[in-house]
Amino acid sequence: MQVENPETIAQEIAASGRGQDVKRLRERIGGTEHKLTVIHGQSGVGKSSILQGGLIPALQQEAIGERDALPILLRVYTDWVGMLGQCLAKAFEEVRGKELFANLDPSAAILEQLRRNADRNLLTVLMFDQFEEFFFVYPDQGKRRAFYEFLRVCLDIPFVKIILSLREDYLHYLLELDRLFDLTAINNNILDKSIRYYLGNFSPDDAKAVVQSLTERSHFYLEPALIDELVRDLAGELGEVRPIELQIVGTQLQTEKIISLDSYRQFGTKEKLVERFLEEVIQDCGAENEQVARLVLYLLTDENGTRPLKTRAELVADLAVEADKLDLVLEIFVASRLVLLLPESPADREVLRLFTSAMKK
Repeated sequence: MQVENPETIAQEIAASGRGQDVKRLRERIGGTEHKLTVIHGQSGVGKSSILQGGLIPALQQEAIGERDALPILLRVYTDWVGMLGQCLAKAFEEVRGKELFANLDPSAAILEQLRRNADRNLLTVLMFDQFEEFFFVYPDQGKRRAFYEFLRVCLDIPFVKIILSLREDYLHYLLELDRLFDLTAINNNILDKSIRYYLGNFSPDDAKAVVQSLTERSHFYLEPALIDELVRDLAGELGEVRPIELQIVGTQLQTEKIISLDSYRQFGTKEKLVERFLEEVIQDCGAENEQVARLVLYLLTDENGTRPLKTRAELVADLAVEADKLDLVLEIFVASRLVLLLPESPADREVLRLFTSAMKK
């Protein structure tokens, strides 16, 4: 996977407050202790972006010891053997500048290539992102066994590291692998604390550091008292700040040119900023789609203020509108990061969730 502008990507990760996580993950990959890393956290905390926008560029920019890193990212599991073989061949060609002429379709051929990589001073990093989807693609345990066996063998190959990234509420699915196979390389304990890497919301102190870093870089300076109150508002009763909410409110502060605590309070604080953000996204949908856009936001938040999951098919049924009108609204909502697309069952892959209940209009 080629990185067109590594410096820009690194800045985005630093701005998101995930720079330290990228550093820690790279250290895990470079050390000898961790053959397997399981990244877990709630939806929307940035598990996918930290791999694609953070760890992969970090591995590509600098060798690990005497070895070139060969990061391979897989997100689609319908034909995991074929896709993995293609990704492996492409990554090898980009790093070493030569083609692999071997047929990497059977999993045995992939395993053989991984062994050869170790002999060629390569460190192969297999990243299985959104891994919860694997269990929906293969609901039958018998069909999952081939992947489990592949994973077991990979753990015994030198200079191969594995990352599984999945939503926290699916962690327990991994226990099946532990139960069915002898995973000596990880002491038969796939959910051991030393294997898991939790990616969560920001603490108030981390959120404050992110805001300060962003304002210094953009030369958009905020009054310290404003930063303190903003972080308190965002943390709320839970005492945690969701990265997406911090990003949205921070963007609106800049758009509205709010730099002092007084102007923030006059504006109406966090809720008013979110409302303005919502209005701008709704306007982007066009006047003819405004009603559909508002109804979608309403349907993605229930009466208790929680954020239910909805499939595209359910939204079509609830709205009774033309599919193309809904698709346009969803495309704009997802691009603005207002709505998150989650992988689910093969029949209804497009599962949507509003990023925050505070965004209900």
